[in-house]
Amino acid sequence: MKTFRHFRHALALLLVSVLLAGCNALPGENLQVEELLRAPRLSGDYGAVQTALNDWLGESAQLKYPMQGELLSPFLLQDLDGDGQQDAAVLYTTAQSTNVCIAILQRDDTGAWQVRQSVEGLADTVENVRLAQLRAGDDCQLVVGYVAAQGDHYLAVYAYNDGQLSTILEQSYEQYLVEDITGGGSQDLILMSTQEDGGVQIELLTVDKEGGFRQAAVMGLSADRFSGCASVAAGLGSDRRNYLVLDGWTGISGNNLASVLLCFDESTQQMVQASQISADELYEASLRNVSTLVSCDLDGDGIVEIPTQPDEAGLLNLSQSRRMDFIVWMDYTSRRPEKSFGLLDEETNCYIELPTEWEGNLKLTDSEQYDGAVELRTVDEDQPVMTVRLAQTAASSTGWTKLGIVASRQMQARLAPDVEIQDADYSLSNALYLLN
Repeated sequence: MKTFRHFRHALALLLVSVLLAGCNALPGENLQVEELLRAPRLSGDYGAVQTALNDWLGESAQLKYPMQGELLSPFLLQDLDGDGQQDAAVLYTTAQSTNVCIAILQRDDTGAWQVRQSVEGLADTVENVRLAQLRAGDDCQLVVGYVAAQGDHYLAVYAYNDGQLSTILEQSYEQYLVEDITGGGSQDLILMSTQEDGGVQIELLTVDKEGGFRQAAVMGLSADRFSGCASVAAGLGSDRRNYLVLDGWTGISGNNLASVLLCFDESTQQMVQASQISADELYEASLRNVSTLVSCDLDGDGIVEIPTQPDEAGLLNLSQSRRMDFIVWMDYTSRRPEKSFGLLDEETNCYIELPTEWEGNLKLTDSEQYDGAVELRTVDEDQPVMTVRLAQTAASSTGWTKLGIVASRQMQARLAPDVEIQDADYSLSNALYLLN
């Protein structure tokens, strides 16, 4: 730190001395001062793309970074038009632009980047950006979610073909997914929006043979039960059909969750309620009071599991120091829907899978032996089964099984003496799942 302060002080003195030279300074010296004061340029292709954009604009563009998502850079280098050559898309604003702009660049015959076109977006902030394969062919589309200052969300889909960037969709939204829900090989666009009566409508947008979007709307969450959509997830079912799982806000406070299961009907080309379980049964089964407990592909098998809190899963000691819940994850597309039983730690939003034979005969209490730990005991005989704790990573783990790192601490568990697990496929060391 001291060396850096000395360097910074010396640099400041150098700048002052050069500036004081004024008109006596040589042209080369003025250039050196400008180089010192100029913001650093990006290296490689990013730097070349940024320079080409600034030259085309005649000013320095202000790069705009997406707020969230997998693509967090203002630069996207990808073959957008499917011609085998890399293109570049840049998110930026200028002093003259109100909203975010998108510039498309290609290399010329000399290999230098050249701006081909720029379009203005729908708001001043980019929420997320992703690539999609919404139609057959080698090209891909750019899906951009915008958020305005007042909080409204807008979605735009751009296609770049034959040297032209065209906008093929502009629409408001609350949540969206890009998935192959119709099973046609290309991806589909699923938009969620809340209606005036409070119900949540799904719009399934698929590309038709002419290249335009065909819309199929369905009321996914009815206003008499739900007040909004908390999350939406897509995946396969055990029957290999494509499904959507919607988690909606419900209850008097509006902080509880329940789920709706939809699938694509090829005969009607519509999204319909899944037939394996009725909407009423699923609502009652999936009603849960943990606002962060949304449906997800828990085990990475492509199937979206729905979390439930059945009474028979176990007993909780409400005076415990940390809020924890027994959870059963279900696949209602299967004839045997139960997938996993375990313990949810609400403080860290992680899930610990437990042996299925323990289900229905457990209670949860604070551990008297280990500070900050919780203990699983049998309901019938009050016998200890397992202890779970969060320990500092430097703490000794002798006698404990390391489950993983959670919130910069180590989640550990230890079985009580003489406890044997009958399920041969169960592994305590692989039982921890970090939820989003």
